Amino acid sequence: MSNKISTRQQLIRQRSPLGLAAVCGVTGLVLLVSMAWQWAEHPEPLFAAWVVFIMAVVWSLFVRPAVLLDEDGVTIRNIVRDVHIPWARVGDVECRWSLKVFVEDRAYTAWAISSQAGRPKVSPGRFLGMTPGRLDTFASAGARPPTSAPKVTASSVARAIEDAKEDYSDAVARGAIAAAPDAQVRMTWAPVALAIMFLPAIAVVVLTLA
Repeated sequence: MSNKISTRQQLIRQRSPLGLAAVCGVTGLVLLVSMAWQWAEHPEPLFAAWVVFIMAVVWSLFVRPAVLLDEDGVTIRNIVRDVHIPWARVGDVECRWSLKVFVEDRAYTAWAISSQAGRPKVSPGRFLGMTPGRLDTFASAGARPPTSAPKVTASSVARAIEDAKEDYSDAVARGAIAAAPDAQVRMTWAPVALAIMFLPAIAVVVLTLA
């Protein structure tokens, strides 16, 4: 499944992990509301901390991971870390069991995309539905790619990345965009994701030892 976050960027996820996360989220909210309703008579801070911790783990495993494609490159968003790979550095793409993007000999795995199927809003193909020669138009005018609903699999996203890489190379060759030969892979920690994961864990430890 995918969600549009801007006219210049596409966020791609699969549907089944989001469905599982939604079920767990609803269950957790019901438990928290039930505890809050009876808190005055039966306070259960440790159980509440465990519920919040489990919900945080579910969010980190099934909601946060995604693959983002835009005019600058591909970003792999995993549990607590993001990897941005400029198009100039994208090499091979593997999709046997999960999506892997290679930069020379190093592979970066996307947690969000496995071989199972989901249902996105965007169709894989020429830069998310763009045809060759329109990468510069997409970047400058913020053109909206057409939407459809094919299945999201590791192979379909791999094809989208390969086609986007080809479009980038074509655009550079035509002089439509400037090449970035010194572009580097950037790996960054996600502070919000770290906080969501570790603060409930710390609360569970403190309340257990109290």
